[in-house]
Amino acid sequence: MALKAALVNNPGDDEEGRLYREIARSKPAPQGICVANSAGKVLDWTLMFDDNESILAFFNYTLERFAKYPDARQPFSAQRHMKFPSSKLPDVPDNRLVLPIPDQHAQSCPANPRLPPGTIVARLFGRALDENGQPVADTIRQEHYVEDRFNLPVETQAALAQAVLNAGTNAFKMPDALARLLISHAFLGQLDVNPLGSPAGGKGDLKELALWVQNISSQHHAPTRLRVAGASHIAGAQDRNRPGKSNDGRIWEHDVKLTWDGLIDMHGGRITRLLLQARGSEKLKWGNPSFADAADVACLPGGHPIDLSCEVHYGILGEPVRVEARAF
Repeated sequence: MALKAALVNNPGDDEEGRLYREIARSKPAPQGICVANSAGKVLDWTLMFDDNESILAFFNYTLERFAKYPDARQPFSAQRHMKFPSSKLPDVPDNRLVLPIPDQHAQSCPANPRLPPGTIVARLFGRALDENGQPVADTIRQEHYVEDRFNLPVETQAALAQAVLNAGTNAFKMPDALARLLISHAFLGQLDVNPLGSPAGGKGDLKELALWVQNISSQHHAPTRLRVAGASHIAGAQDRNRPGKSNDGRIWEHDVKLTWDGLIDMHGGRITRLLLQARGSEKLKWGNPSFADAADVACLPGGHPIDLSCEVHYGILGEPVRVEARAF
């Protein structure tokens, strides 16, 4: 199963948080592949593999360790690999902590955080298109297909409602906070190539942002229906001179031009439905000379080389948070 990095790296104080903390105690990096036993004790970590054959070898190896250490009855060290099996890191001794096993899942799952009532949960889907304008068949690589989820807070919706009230039937520019939030998720590739500013060190440039909104509903129509249209252009690249950031050899540049249209329904100052699409072009290059001729599994934390230049299509669907996911 996949665990959210934010929970593993910032665990809570409940039963699940203590499990995350035990797993993270021996982590060699904020990300990686970990195999643990039934007591939550780490059998082995690895960040990469020597080659494709090493993947099955890793799981066979950890299966043997599991047979020897299935629980917490006898102490054993957590093994770790930078690259399996060739690059082993020092073991981490057992702390002899036995984690309690709860009878059931927590009432409030930490992987599904509670949200304030009225929050819009938005889902984004993005596809690279081939030379015939059809979605690329390969959806495994992140430069071909993306899914994302983000939230539109109540305050952002209130700013849009006030702008609608001020404009009447005239078209107006979408409030900047909402417009930036929408376009900031529409890009292919890993998070580190975010063209509005990479979390791993990059410079972003907002070249164009003009999303226009117009109330197209009648006076007696409820909910209020808004038409959205406009364009965006964002570009980013590796900032190799950023102070405090070591240069690990990565070189990337990213350019996304999109034309937007869609509908937003509102009622009582809150969004009730959001349906947007964006079409355009995208250019993304990512590379690292140290990864030359290496298998993808040998450079998992960094990623594989990317050289993309194609038409793209994005869609965003948004609706209010479900009752069971609201904050208490």
